[in-house]
Amino acid sequence: MSRSKQGVVAAVAVALTAWAAILFQQAQQPESGDDTVPGMNNTALFLTTGAHGLSNVHYATVQALLEHHPHVEIHFATAVNDTTESDGVHGRDAAKLARISSFARANSPAAREPVFHRLPGPSWVGALFKNTDVGVESLQLPPGYRGIARLSEQLQHSLAPWTSEEYLRIYAAARALIDEVDPAVVVLDTFFMPAIDAARETRRLHAFVTPNTLIDNFVADQPWLGMLWKYPIVGTDFAFPVPWRHIPENALTAARMIWAVLNMPVIKAKQRFLREHGGIREPINFYKLHRPNVPWLTQTTEGASIPVDVVPPNVTCTGPIILSAAPAAEQDAELTSWLTRGGQGKTIFINLGSSISEYKSEQASTMVAAIRATLEQHTDVQVLWKLQNAAARSGELEPLSGLVASGRVRISGWLDVDPVSLLETGAVVASVHHGGSNCYHEAIYAGVPQVVLPLWADLYNYAALVETSGIGIYGSRGTAPNWTVEGLTNAFLTVVDDEKAAGMREKSQKLSQKAKERPGRVVAAAEIAKWAASGRVDASQD
Repeated sequence: MSRSKQGVVAAVAVALTAWAAILFQQAQQPESGDDTVPGMNNTALFLTTGAHGLSNVHYATVQALLEHHPHVEIHFATAVNDTTESDGVHGRDAAKLARISSFARANSPAAREPVFHRLPGPSWVGALFKNTDVGVESLQLPPGYRGIARLSEQLQHSLAPWTSEEYLRIYAAARALIDEVDPAVVVLDTFFMPAIDAARETRRLHAFVTPNTLIDNFVADQPWLGMLWKYPIVGTDFAFPVPWRHIPENALTAARMIWAVLNMPVIKAKQRFLREHGGIREPINFYKLHRPNVPWLTQTTEGASIPVDVVPPNVTCTGPIILSAAPAAEQDAELTSWLTRGGQGKTIFINLGSSISEYKSEQASTMVAAIRATLEQHTDVQVLWKLQNAAARSGELEPLSGLVASGRVRISGWLDVDPVSLLETGAVVASVHHGGSNCYHEAIYAGVPQVVLPLWADLYNYAALVETSGIGIYGSRGTAPNWTVEGLTNAFLTVVDDEKAAGMREKSQKLSQKAKERPGRVVAAAEIAKWAASGRVDASQD
């Protein structure tokens, strides 16, 4: 499974998870109960699918736990794709955890080394591509009703893409790991349903840490059916509040998603199998993932998120939950030297994530033409473009050869430095990305204006949000998911123009200052540490 495919599916997962439960939320909510089984005091177990778009917030939380709560014993587990990729997949995840731990423990020597565990697979991403016909091309959809009509058809495959047997195997392994570790709190991502079922069946205190914002997860909690007329439905690129002329399409889009939620024979068949063969009482119960006794952490950031009227109980708005493992110069001194050579705010950083590393030919050619046109008009600007398989695309990239030779354009297939560390150098004038929640919040944290080029689902909502918040530009409005040279060039020229982009920079920097007063990862870690301290104390711990 390529990293590009993992990125695609993780991004769509973030959207679909939030919107699968838009119907009957209160009616379907089980009683919370007070019979939670206490685990070992000051012990936390993270269970994640390993998809970077979902798990980066968990890694960031682990970093802050190590730095600020060194007494907490941390266990971290991810699911594996298949037997042929097991070592590679787990090797990457284990290496990432080790790198974060090394940096954090250098600042907090008393912290315990996190324990990494393997869960069987396939992972959520691996299962989706192995067991369904969902593909990268099919996910690149237009905004609004046209896109949602197709996307909602894939919903029942996306919620739990494992076969019934695979699901039961992962559930059993997660349950056994919970029994083995005996944690006071289990920390989950919202799309790892087998692990969620394991935490519920063992009656363990569990919490969700999610890259989503409040409106992504709790739109159905808003009064007066606001999800139909006030709040933009996932996959639409409407402003907030929804303009009058777009309310009919917004309501129709919501109705189409509701219809998909009510008609999922594939999920119902798996639920029957899991009840009969696994004894799981509420298998794949995605209705109302949040419950009053289940803590929930969201990246919602005041001034950069759609405000809601009702915040459910036990939900904490943390602001950006961002990794900050080391300065860019320590991670890649040579790249940082190139990045900063032109001075502050002179580099356009194009990083559409692993989700679009495999550009279509027309996408690559359009980007090339836009970069060239921008640099011809701004001779003091340079471009860093993350593009995999650049060597194989020499024909498409040839128009940039002179700019590459002169050092004004740098094309890298893979970066050995955390993107947010590059943004924090101050050398980046704009972050060009696909609209993923992590990219969006990284730019907020670093105080950098954004150009968003969305392709599907919630990416459209973030593209509209950068303009609503006054911190960036929706670079392909009117043509998405396709691009035009004119559209990209106009967006790039706007963000590099000192006068036109002054307001975006000022707003972005103010949001950054606020976010860094108490970083979201620190807020999240404090909450996890609090719940971890609610466990039982054995004689050996006295």
